[in-house]
Amino acid sequence: MLKTHMAACLVTTALVTAPALAQTTTTAPASNPPASTMATTNVNAAELVNKAANSDMFEVQSSQLALNKTQDNRVREFAQHMIQDHTQASEKLKAAAQGMTVPTNLDQEHAQMLQQLQQASGNDFTRSYVQMQFMGHQRAVALFDSYAQNGDNAQLKQFAQQTAPTLRTHLQQITQIRNDVLGSTGQGREGTQITVQQPAPAVRVEQAAPQVTVQQPQPNVTVRQPNPEILVRQPAPTVTVNIPQPEIIVRMPQPEVNVAQAQPQVDVRQAQPNVQVVQPQQPQVQVTPAQPQVAVQQQSGAQPNVQIQQAEGQPQIRYERAEPQITVNQAQGQPNVRVERADGQPAQGAQTQQPTTTQTQTAATATQPAATGTVAAGTGAARQFSVRELEDMNVYNARDNQLGEVEDVLIGPNNQTYLVVGFGGFLGLGERRVVLPLDRFQLQNDRLIVQGMTEDQLKALPAYTRGAQGYRAAETDFRTAVSPYRQ
Repeated sequence: MLKTHMAACLVTTALVTAPALAQTTTTAPASNPPASTMATTNVNAAELVNKAANSDMFEVQSSQLALNKTQDNRVREFAQHMIQDHTQASEKLKAAAQGMTVPTNLDQEHAQMLQQLQQASGNDFTRSYVQMQFMGHQRAVALFDSYAQNGDNAQLKQFAQQTAPTLRTHLQQITQIRNDVLGSTGQGREGTQITVQQPAPAVRVEQAAPQVTVQQPQPNVTVRQPNPEILVRQPAPTVTVNIPQPEIIVRMPQPEVNVAQAQPQVDVRQAQPNVQVVQPQQPQVQVTPAQPQVAVQQQSGAQPNVQIQQAEGQPQIRYERAEPQITVNQAQGQPNVRVERADGQPAQGAQTQQPTTTQTQTAATATQPAATGTVAAGTGAARQFSVRELEDMNVYNARDNQLGEVEDVLIGPNNQTYLVVGFGGFLGLGERRVVLPLDRFQLQNDRLIVQGMTEDQLKALPAYTRGAQGYRAAETDFRTAVSPYRQ
């Protein structure tokens, strides 16, 4: 039994070059020159991979033909081992040649050699197969020994170093088989001369102009623009409040004087009448009545009992003042907006806004003249209002100064009706709410009047917060009456 230890029995037969198998008739030499004496040239990694791959394919296919065509048991056994070894060697070659192209089809030279074996039969096939194996192993040993020493690829160099000893063993085996089949002179046992006709290969390399296609996808440009920081520098406004001296008007109603006059003491002193009786023949009675003297005696030093009944509660003091005149002087022109990047440099394409117009804005509340006169008294009966009608009605005092507006209608203690009045604040900020009973309000046209109420008094009232204990919102269908305004 032939025992092979070759894990990668590579390019043995495939390394038979064209001159060695040219279309000539050769006779094997009397002695077999050692493989180390055969001339070889250094090859690079790509050439080694190309030759090894073609050899693997040729070895497997030619040995499969040998199993079908030869009757020599030793040749059949050798062919069986070649199929196994070269199948394994092909896998190891692919693993060692990482990133390199490994051929999958026979080149022209090996295809012609395989065709020659397909056309042969019997002993002619056996002699041709053995001769090809012998010549190929000689050149394979020389090639692998050379690359194992001077290889330019580390992995393939290690592969060649591991494979070269096995190749030399196979060369000894095929040499022994060749001597038995062909004899030491290279002739067959019948004295026939082996003729291998190998046409000179015609090598034609047509290198087409390479077609280079560069597909450049659209670049993905990501611009992350952080949110700009807008800085608005507003100088402190100048607020001028001119408060004139208040005009205090105290209207003192006429006092109600009740004089309780006691009943006079009347003393009537009646003197005794002077009765003269003259007895004429006929008695004449003459009664001379005297006027009664009525004397009214008044107690000396006593003053009349005068009772002054003063109205209950505090006097109604009405404080009226003119609305303050607020003058806001704002800088002229548009605000200067500067756009800056995160690194502090001006943003590209950003322009500084320059003033385009000159405008003076005066935020002032028109000064209401201090009304010192009286408001015409309203006439008529009380008017019914719903909750929706009362809400948002303006509230004024008797001097026609607006105090606020009605924001809600509440039902308070003892089911008394209250109105929530909102007032104060500047530009919608700081608004306060207070609660006043409905009987403090009177109707004048489309506004509500609260007599004897000033802004300061309104501010002094406790602030109301929604949901305060003791109050609840009136129903939407609730209606109430408001008396007309009377001075």
